[in-house]
Amino acid sequence: MDPRELERRLKRQEVAPLMLLWGEETLLIDEAVQQIEALALDPATREFNRDIFYGDEADAHAILTAAQTIPWLASYRMVCVRGVEALPRTGDEPLVAYCQHPSPSTCLIFTAHKIELDRPLFSLLAKMSWALRFRPLFARELSVWVAQRVQARGCRITAEAISALLEAVGNDLRLLASEIDKLVIFVGSGETIDEAVLAATTGDVRETSAFELARLLSAGELAGALRAWQKLSTGGGYPGMALGAIVHHVRQLWRVKLEQRSGASTERIASALNIPVFTVRRLSESAAKIEPDMLYRWFEALLEADQALKRSGLPTQTVFERLILRLCRGNVPDQPLA
Repeated sequence: MDPRELERRLKRQEVAPLMLLWGEETLLIDEAVQQIEALALDPATREFNRDIFYGDEADAHAILTAAQTIPWLASYRMVCVRGVEALPRTGDEPLVAYCQHPSPSTCLIFTAHKIELDRPLFSLLAKMSWALRFRPLFARELSVWVAQRVQARGCRITAEAISALLEAVGNDLRLLASEIDKLVIFVGSGETIDEAVLAATTGDVRETSAFELARLLSAGELAGALRAWQKLSTGGGYPGMALGAIVHHVRQLWRVKLEQRSGASTERIASALNIPVFTVRRLSESAAKIEPDMLYRWFEALLEADQALKRSGLPTQTVFERLILRLCRGNVPDQPLA
């Protein structure tokens, strides 16, 4: 099943006892879960019939208990397991047994970034008619996605404005969605977004993006990186999302570095990474300043920051400031983040 088929099924008000939504485009997955929830649950009883679990925290027993619970004054209950790939493999056997005979009154949704088909649970789920991968959008699909999102919010956008927006923001769908919301609010319902509107409202997009933070980190610009983190964190979202955005860009830097060393052209790198050419040019500027051993240290520091956010009890601001300080120090010996 592809995203268009999911949209058609939801328009027909269809839901299923089991669903697997996986892939790299987490915004699209989150929005799909929201659509399914809106269809399956009555707002009046939603809080009594909804359970959210996280794979790195939950266990199979708790998930199954929730899935087998009778809906309260409703036809369905919804159980969502986010990041199911982090769930211990020891839980596969009881989950597989349930998935073979699921409760018809429960909509059990599994979400994942990646799946391993040699794992029993994923092997079963991937064969279902409600298994859907949200792959990264191709460069040519981004323009269509932007235009459709603007239209869904009651406005229009010119082709030139779409190109300018993608040039400024890149292919980060969450950041694109945020900027589109700002643009729609700025122009008002029924109006057209053109390049002039874009210039008036998104002048600091690069300054608030994870890309800009990664660029400043690679350049060792400590003060600028701290300011960029402050702007990136003011949205009030879960800190792991900000960290994930940085990890994503560091991975892109690593992949661009590898492609550059093999002599690949900008166009070839864009095709291999499925990102726009202008994004490759920006990444190439940063990658050229970074040695491979520095990227290794970055990955180690990011992993430690992730663990510190989850287990150390330190304030988020402290963890990120220490992370930025460590990444900007270059060859200075590493110190633990927590």
